[in-house]
Order: sequence, then structure tokens, then C-alpha cells
Amino acid sequence: MATLGQKLRELRHQKGYKLNEVAAGADLSISFISLIERDKASISVENLQKLANFYNVRLFQIFQDIEEEDAYVVKKEQMQSWSKYGSPMEPTLFLLSPEDNLSFKAILACIPPSTTGEDIRLQKGETFILVKEGKVEIALPNKSSVFLDEGDSAHLTSFKGTVIKNADETKNSELLIVASATTQHLNKQGEALTYCEIAK
Repeated sequence: MATLGQKLRELRHQKGYKLNEVAAGADLSISFISLIERDKASISVENLQKLANFYNVRLFQIFQDIEEEDAYVVKKEQMQSWSKYGSPMEPTLFLLSPEDNLSFKAILACIPPSTTGEDIRLQKGETFILVKEGKVEIALPNKSSVFLDEGDSAHLTSFKGTVIKNADETKNSELLIVASATTQHLNKQGEALTYCEIAK
């Protein structure tokens, strides 16, 4: 089975294109496409879609026959006491995907009650959130806030200063967050939030 890079190189050869032609047609740099084809860099879904559009194929066709990799598993037992980690006065984040994953981050997040004034600020990437417990407010730049209850989800495409706040004054909100690898999770002071360790 082929890797993603091998599949993209094979697709380019099948279509009879040179690197510079693909770069111009997909609005990507020649060096970037070369790195991707050699599996030396990761590619966002947006840029992968650009290549699929240029090659006139559907996205799923690119992934057919790609070599499957190892699974990164976090068991429920490892998360039993997750809420005791970190500070009750600031957001707690657990990374549920490998740290070296170049395409996305899966995170379990806990935001303390709104009375603390703490929140999670997003920059430089796309984010999907699912509210596991509680209620959250999503403050989007230049737009009205959106409120999500338990079980609600949102795909955030506005990522220049988006803020996720707990909308409950008495209890924590728990979220499942899936974000692009470039996404930064910051506190209200603009400092990067760190991830708590998961029990082995």
C-alpha cells in the first residue's frame, strides 16, 4: 500500500503533470508539493482539496489504498480522574492524539465556571468542538456570540481571536476539541495552554 505522498506523486504522473504545472494550477508552491510527495511535510485538508480539484478527482479517491498506520488509543480508565489535574482556576487540556501528529490535534478540555473569567482562545487554525458537559459561549470576532449546550457542536472557521468560554457560573464545561495542527490554544493573557499528561 502507498503513503499519501506516494499516492499524490502517482496521481500526478498518471495525469501527466510536472511539479510546476500542479503548483500553478493548485496555487501551491513547487517546494511544498515536492515535500508532500516525499512524505516530508503534512498537508491540510484545504490544500489537499486544492490538489483534488486540480486533478479532477474526489478527495476520498486520493486516500484509497493508503497504508494504514498505528493506532493511538486512550482508554476511559486513563481519564477517570482527569478533572483533578491542572488548576480549578484555569482551563485543563488533555491531548488525545500523538504530540507529533502533523495534521490535527484531538483534545479533551475542561473550562472552569464563568465566574473565574477563564477561557480558551483560538488562533491560526480550524477547530471543531463538541460539548460533552455544561454550556459554552463562543465569541466570534465581529459577530454575535453563539451558545452551545451539552451535545451541541460547532465547526469554527473564523480563527482570528475566537474565544470559547464557559457559560455556567457554577460548574465546569467539558469539551472534545479537534483542531488543525496549526491551531494555537491560548489563555486570556495570550500564553499557550499546556497539555496535562494522561496516565499510562
